[in-house]
Amino acid sequence: MTASERVILASTAEVARLLDGEEMSSRPLVMERAQTAAQPQALDAGGRRAVENLARHMVEAVLALGGRNVGPEQVSQALRREVHKQLMARPELERAVAARLEAALPRLLNLEQLVELAGRGVSASPAVAALDREELVAGPSPAFGQVLKDLSRVAHSDFPVLLVGESGTGKELLARRLHQLSPRREEPLITVNCAAMPPNLLESELFGHEKGAFTGAETSRPGYFRQAKGGTLFLDEIGEAPPELQVRLLRVLESRRVSPVGGGREVPVDFRLVAATHRDLAQAVARGEFNQALLYRLQVVPLYLPPLRERPEDLDLLLDHFLAQAGLLAKKTCRLAPQTRERLKQYAWPGNVRELRHLLQRLVVLSPEVEITPEMLPPEITGHGDEAAWQKVLAGVEGIPAARVGALAGFLAANQGREVANQDLRAELECSDSTAKNILAALTRAGMAMASGSRGGRRYRVGDPVG
Repeated sequence: MTASERVILASTAEVARLLDGEEMSSRPLVMERAQTAAQPQALDAGGRRAVENLARHMVEAVLALGGRNVGPEQVSQALRREVHKQLMARPELERAVAARLEAALPRLLNLEQLVELAGRGVSASPAVAALDREELVAGPSPAFGQVLKDLSRVAHSDFPVLLVGESGTGKELLARRLHQLSPRREEPLITVNCAAMPPNLLESELFGHEKGAFTGAETSRPGYFRQAKGGTLFLDEIGEAPPELQVRLLRVLESRRVSPVGGGREVPVDFRLVAATHRDLAQAVARGEFNQALLYRLQVVPLYLPPLRERPEDLDLLLDHFLAQAGLLAKKTCRLAPQTRERLKQYAWPGNVRELRHLLQRLVVLSPEVEITPEMLPPEITGHGDEAAWQKVLAGVEGIPAARVGALAGFLAANQGREVANQDLRAELECSDSTAKNILAALTRAGMAMASGSRGGRRYRVGDPVG
């Protein structure tokens, strides 16, 4: 996140909290604590939204001065005019409260930093739009902190790095940080998702091709290997690369040369390789699905990104961060009820940080009130899925005993969106180990559950009833 984005996000959140009667954060990011302002009374929903808009307008008013030779005094005057204009246009705020705020608000912003940004010509609108990008948010958990420490240690080398973690844990964001910390940061970062392209297109995009190499090749293309010259090549979902491509990739890593499709000569390449996967590549090698020599080349420095359920210490920070971000994007202010926060902290988050971020955006934009209550949470969070819907679809699933449908429907509805293990189902149904395994296998084949992990530690994420 850039400095301007942080100004807008932090200013809006801090001013809104202060004006709602809450104590300001003790960690001044871009805000300064008011020295003489009296705390106004708590606001209702309409007043809080007005306060959020006021905070946003204040920051935008200062950033609108971009490119001019202005000092703090002129900025303060412009800010006071904007505050007065916004307050007079908002009947939701009592006149007595408005008078106190008009005097206090200009001292709430870090004018020095805002003036610096304005002098650089930073404007508010692109910065607000940029907030919708995903970003790496670090928390206090030791597991994630160790990943970041290892990342910073290896960043200054040219060793290949393999990022391993579930979907949504932030592998691409970590690859970006690695590139930004490396000596190659001034050169391009090229990102390729190996699972998003057909094998023949992926080969052409990586290695490039000569004009006329195949039907439709009307011009020559250098390919991603050469486009990453001097920079970093990030191969996401490397475990999905086809076997033929794995062999060619290994040769490139060993020789540091590529041969474009349809070309007869090899071209030298210079890039730092970072790869990522959600699969257990060692098991894929054992099954003959991945090239062992390539795995050795990729995992010179392997980094394991823990899933969100293994870093519960980070949840409060992540909830606050993405709630504030969603509120700014939706141009409204929301807060989590204490019970809602507890429910969110108890959830397993199978989609990890990406799922959390998108859920908070949905809750904020759809919430009719300032406070997001537990009733607004989706069934996979509350654990109250549609048992009747499960009963209906389970009756037609091959491998599910008819006598088990009722109890199984209740179990799946209660665990919808969560991860369960064989022993959980065995205890619920009071059945044998083999029966539980057969039922989970049938659910997986039917697309109602998704298996992950190795034998003995396998877990199943319960999906939605389909039919």
